Amino acid sequence: MKHDIRTSLALLLGAVPLSLAAQSAAASTAAATGDDQAVQLEPVDVTAGRVSPYAPESVSQLGPLGARDLLDTPFSVNVVTEELIRNTQAVTPDDIFKLNPVAQLNNPHTRFFTGVNLRGFSSASTKRIDGVPSTSSYLPVDVEDKERVEVITGLSGFLYGPGNVGGTINYVLKRPTAERLNRFTVGNTSGTNLHAHADLGGPVDSEGKLGYRVNLLGQDGDTDTDFQSIERRFASAAFDWKATDALTLNFDASYSFKRIDGTEPYWTAAPGVAYPSAPDPDNFYGQPFSFSEATQHHLGGGFDLELTPDLKVRSGYAHREGTTDLSAVNNTLTAGGTYTAVSSTWEYPDITTDGGYLLFDWDFATGPLDHTLTAGFFGDRDERTNFRSPAGGWTALAIPAASLSSPSYVFTPPPGPAGPKYIAGHSINRNIVVGDSIAIGDRWTALVGLNHTTIADRSYNALGAKTTSYNESEVTPTVTLVFKPAENLSLYANYMESLEKGGTAPAFFGGVPVVNAGEIFAPLMSEQYEVGAKARVGGTLLTAALFQIDKGLQYTDSTNPAAPVYVQDGRQVHRGLEFTATGAVNDELTLFGGLTLLDPEIKDNASNPALEGKTPVDVAKVFAKAYAEYDVGQPSGLILTAGVYYTGSQYVNALNTDEIPSFITADLGLRYETTVSGLPLITRLNVSNITNEAYWLNSHYVGAPRTVRLSATIEF
Repeated sequence: MKHDIRTSLALLLGAVPLSLAAQSAAASTAAATGDDQAVQLEPVDVTAGRVSPYAPESVSQLGPLGARDLLDTPFSVNVVTEELIRNTQAVTPDDIFKLNPVAQLNNPHTRFFTGVNLRGFSSASTKRIDGVPSTSSYLPVDVEDKERVEVITGLSGFLYGPGNVGGTINYVLKRPTAERLNRFTVGNTSGTNLHAHADLGGPVDSEGKLGYRVNLLGQDGDTDTDFQSIERRFASAAFDWKATDALTLNFDASYSFKRIDGTEPYWTAAPGVAYPSAPDPDNFYGQPFSFSEATQHHLGGGFDLELTPDLKVRSGYAHREGTTDLSAVNNTLTAGGTYTAVSSTWEYPDITTDGGYLLFDWDFATGPLDHTLTAGFFGDRDERTNFRSPAGGWTALAIPAASLSSPSYVFTPPPGPAGPKYIAGHSINRNIVVGDSIAIGDRWTALVGLNHTTIADRSYNALGAKTTSYNESEVTPTVTLVFKPAENLSLYANYMESLEKGGTAPAFFGGVPVVNAGEIFAPLMSEQYEVGAKARVGGTLLTAALFQIDKGLQYTDSTNPAAPVYVQDGRQVHRGLEFTATGAVNDELTLFGGLTLLDPEIKDNASNPALEGKTPVDVAKVFAKAYAEYDVGQPSGLILTAGVYYTGSQYVNALNTDEIPSFITADLGLRYETTVSGLPLITRLNVSNITNEAYWLNSHYVGAPRTVRLSATIEF
């Protein structure tokens, strides 16, 4: 956005109280008339809104659009910053999405990875790391090397390619710091599960052309949950090199190991059995032998090159490898407050992924219009092995007197995986994108974009023979418009289409073999209409978005519980409203929160017309979240924190004949900032679910119990 002296003056006056502006105008009139008695001005304190580290001004990576001011972004974007991650002692993505008012947590990390719903659609496999696709959806995400988490809700096919229907989660890596950073944190995550984290950064050379950032973590010990312990090892390194005035190179690598013993069980209900009240969160309903273990390796890099002042090139690439093994327990609710259990030891696919982008940005003008034309390529490919499980799959556990009031345990694990290990599938997404961002004067900006998407998927059997394949392409448009009636206010509208990869029939559903297990379905088309508004009021960012998404429906049909089948049939239409408020209300109070209202509905279902008009399973129509900090002020150094999180009721079956109730959880905490031997020391205490509320997170998981975390951070 170009600024002249008038817009700069208007920006300055926007931080001045209206009464002061009026007095200034009156003073000017008096000076013009020579009447120095016309106005008697009172002393006025001029204070701008306090800048909050929780309300950043820009998004760092928006696909082809790159970094952009949030007010100039024609999409709904919610950012959780590094400061908020640290101050809430977030150690998993669960902790981040618990706060996020546009995300509904649906899969806890204590199973083996974090999953969320965005606008009512699962987004487990649509994450990005520094804008580069990461299709390893079964693998957990480490937060220690992340600078921020950017959540773009809604279709984002133009921005990130196929499969991004409800939205996209972009994890932004920490980059080298201009000044020396030595930050050390020790603490506990739950019970006696302790961790130590070092975050180190700074310049390597005296001129500051080469910088580094290193994160190291060790975590181990028992949690407050019976039979549960968590072990993690993590190391990452990032380097930025300003090779010339026009060329910057970057590099990053990481290693991650995570093992959970005593993982959460997966719950379902037997036919005709209604969900009871949530069981006691202090009880463990899994089995002592259950575990999940994931190992990951990451290697990435890229460059930014300025060919001319108006022509730039940017790129990114990442290679990732990951493995997951687990011994899982599935519980089935039966009549009278009892349950049965089955178990199986699985080797999930070994996944190797490569993803990247190469984009050109060209700034030019045509008459009164200023253009930024972006063109290039982005995509990813993955290769994965087969799922391996014991012969016969799930093993029924003979649990004595298995009741929700008094869970029982079996200490003998099921057999290990059997059968050969082989390459079971290849998947390739290719996107050729062209977009023109057109500034029409100082108030209007239009974006017109096209994305030519190709999805190629192939699956193989143990003999290497191809069993399923498709290769389909589609051109999807994006049209957006932003109007800024004032410097700190923007209104926008967008229309987008996106191609979505077809689903793959799972091996089991609720412990029962799926009839067409492994079948890969053809891609689906989705479309979105959205209008929204964004405003900066003092130190607070306010956003609102009204949207409608229409996508193809694919699900496991369990009309016959003994023979579930994966199908692709019907439409899923979600309408809704998102509202968020982030930042400093005044010098003492900071807020982070918002509200999401959804009206999700299934339509045009030919294979099962009884589903039409129903609400999708495990989708809350309302969730509201508010996290607040109150700074007691100097010289105390004490900040009080609190959070309240509401999730509405959810249907637990496709025909909507049973539902779990809404729930509210609350957190309390404090942060104390002082110095020791001249070094800054911050002590943090957080208690989540302080009332130890018993609740169903959704139809498959029990909510987390009360958890106490304490940590100390020293920095120099």
